Amino acid sequence: MTIEMLSSRETTRSKNMAKRREAILREARSLIANEGFEALKIRDLAARAGLTVPTIYNLIGGKNEILAVIINALVAELRIIQDQARNGGVEESFATLINDLADHFSKDEAFFRAAFIAGDRSGLFEQSSDKGIFAHFVQQPIEACAQAVKEGLLRGQIPPEVLGPQIYGCYRLARQDWANGYFDLNEFRNQALIGVFLCLASDAEPTFRERLLTQIAHLANA
Repeated sequence: MTIEMLSSRETTRSKNMAKRREAILREARSLIANEGFEALKIRDLAARAGLTVPTIYNLIGGKNEILAVIINALVAELRIIQDQARNGGVEESFATLINDLADHFSKDEAFFRAAFIAGDRSGLFEQSSDKGIFAHFVQQPIEACAQAVKEGLLRGQIPPEVLGPQIYGCYRLARQDWANGYFDLNEFRNQALIGVFLCLASDAEPTFRERLLTQIAHLANA
């Protein structure tokens, strides 16, 4: 057998493995969306994907490994959304971020609700790691607050390193409440933005503070 034939065979094998892996993750995502993470059973997943149980373990792993792959993909999506919201003024950047998150969640709301709940329960969103989702997402509000201090919008009496995590906590809590079904995505937008603007107002210069309070009143009456 020639080197070219071996290379072609290996390429075909790799493509087939990738297709099977995609099928596993697609069916796992569907199961999580429709029935929750607890309903994800490897034997059922194998039947839905048209594969054997050993194949699933060989290609990805068990239930926890499958969830980790799905959550990592979710985090990558959220990071793109966050990075796209960095431009513009402090108000605009947070409004863009929260609105873009809500729009993204609306594309597959059942899945995102279930994935966030499963991720929280499994510890994949833990805050102790300097490389996890918390460490990445809390950096954006810290940077936004630091920039607002430079622009004279915030006084800087509350350090950005203190104010930023509180701001992140506002939309993280709103996201958790939405994921648990306490309110819909429109209320997620409102609650998250009200919390963010209240945090900013606590350190805002007078003119900026009045602007924030006007927006808070508008959101509260929406």
